Amino acid sequence: MGKTRSWKWMGIVALSAVLLTGCGKDANNGGSAGGSSSPSAGSEGSGGKTYRIGVAAQGLSHEFIKSLVESMQEKADELNVELLVMDSQDKIEDQLNQVDNLISQKVDAIILNAVDMVGSSPAVDKVKEAGIPLVETITFTKNENYDVFVGTDPEQSGVMMGEILADKLGGKGKVALLQGQIGHSAEITRGAGLQKALFDKYPDVKLVTQQTANWNRDEAMSITEDWLQRFPDLNAIAAQNDEMAMGALQAVEAAGRKDILVVGIDGISDALKAVKEGRLTATVLDNVTSEGKRAVEVAVGLIKGEKFNKKELVDYVPVNADNVDEYYKP
Repeated sequence: MGKTRSWKWMGIVALSAVLLTGCGKDANNGGSAGGSSSPSAGSEGSGGKTYRIGVAAQGLSHEFIKSLVESMQEKADELNVELLVMDSQDKIEDQLNQVDNLISQKVDAIILNAVDMVGSSPAVDKVKEAGIPLVETITFTKNENYDVFVGTDPEQSGVMMGEILADKLGGKGKVALLQGQIGHSAEITRGAGLQKALFDKYPDVKLVTQQTANWNRDEAMSITEDWLQRFPDLNAIAAQNDEMAMGALQAVEAAGRKDILVVGIDGISDALKAVKEGRLTATVLDNVTSEGKRAVEVAVGLIKGEKFNKKELVDYVPVNADNVDEYYKP
């Protein structure tokens, strides 16, 4: 992943959020779903109307979600699509209200990057009742009434993290887990993958503590500082995203604990750089750029009546010192 690009469109995002606040909920628009995927080209309907696609994003304070929306905007510009981006700031109620607002704006399609697996589920039925095509991306809801999910199988990333740690620890050691926001689909599924590949498979690897840092770097640093005092014989820290991994790494380095392994997930630029420098043990790359662009392509296709698989999945890639140069582009 390269350097973060200019966010010239963020002013438009903020303005859109203000304009949408307080709108009603009455809207109706057409959409479809089903069978096999095909790429979309062009973005204008009959009479030259430019498609308007609403995006309800989890939280733009996260580098990973910024990159997701950035890639969506890039594809939207390419297809001449108008993107209305809402920042839910990790708050379920805000996301539900923003989806209501997008429905009232009679957008042609909605892309939902769910804050919470269960809590964001009511938005799905509201969108479908309005007849609007719905794409979920990166995170998903328990309610599977959406048209298409574009993203990854998060459990796969937890499995890969577990395999990395099992190898580096030699099947023995004490591990602490930094969890994402509790109830988030990635927190649940990444945790399940790690449990399956590491703790269930290697009885001599012990989970000594776990705590949510809410995907946040500063929270993770503070929690890790406490852990280093409470668990002096800790061998490794597994972080469910790279922001938390980098916070943990800060605390570990400040304490001079070069013996502690730190592994993250996402493959953000900071983490890839730290792997390159030999500071971070590894990360598991999630190709967010491809996923964001594909989400917009699928949304346009659904508007046009094209058919897609229910889930379009991209594989994760474990990244360590051996292959980091393939992915880190300073």
